[in-house]
Amino acid sequence: MKRQNRLWGTLLLGAVVLAGWIAFTGANRTSPRAAADAETMLRAADRLYPSGYAATVQHSGPYLNAKGDAAFASLGDGMAARFGLPASKPVRDANGHPVYRASGESPSVAGAKLEVALSGWADGTTNLIVRLDAPEGTEKDKLLAWTADAAARLEPAGVQPKWMITLRGGAGALSDASLKALKAKVAGAFKADPAESYSDSGSEIISYTSRLLGTGVRSAGGTINLQAAFHRDSVYGTYKLTIATPLIVAEP
Repeated sequence: MKRQNRLWGTLLLGAVVLAGWIAFTGANRTSPRAAADAETMLRAADRLYPSGYAATVQHSGPYLNAKGDAAFASLGDGMAARFGLPASKPVRDANGHPVYRASGESPSVAGAKLEVALSGWADGTTNLIVRLDAPEGTEKDKLLAWTADAAARLEPAGVQPKWMITLRGGAGALSDASLKALKAKVAGAFKADPAESYSDSGSEIISYTSRLLGTGVRSAGGTINLQAAFHRDSVYGTYKLTIATPLIVAEP
């Protein structure tokens, strides 16, 4: 079981690295397109998760330069304030880079955790993450309203959100035929064609090119717009389904 969990984490991280995380912050992505992709994902989710799903909505991208610790802390405090989060104090990671993290509950999505994180580099460049983790059962309209509100908070700061949407939920006990049907259902819901896959005895990640999703990253197999992960619990034999655009967001 532990080996499967380690491999599962490795597969998710490997998929992000292979597809090129930096490519995601490149050209040809706009806030309207990202918002449209979020709506496509959440509208399809009802057909794929009959028992509900948990959702992660995340933006990650470059932010303003900050020369010195005081400027970095000020950037973090300013972004935390935009989202109504209490100010925090920067710390240093293992490589000595400054990291700022502020978190709390979302006032508009019940039970959801909201986090603002800023990481800095020696040359003063920074990267901003804004992340909402919503519990299973959260209404899709509330998630869509949150993305619109978050965009309105980010855009005055010069940030055009690039939303990554990750959904997770149970798929029940599946026979080989049922698992095959579920994979076909995922592909059909997004008009998607498989481009790459990774698997072991209990887990499989499939990367797709989707004709319904606009946000994408480059990889060896082409442009990836969608990932789906099928994970079988080795004890109970039930499956969990994770879908994401453009890539599965690793757990915090």
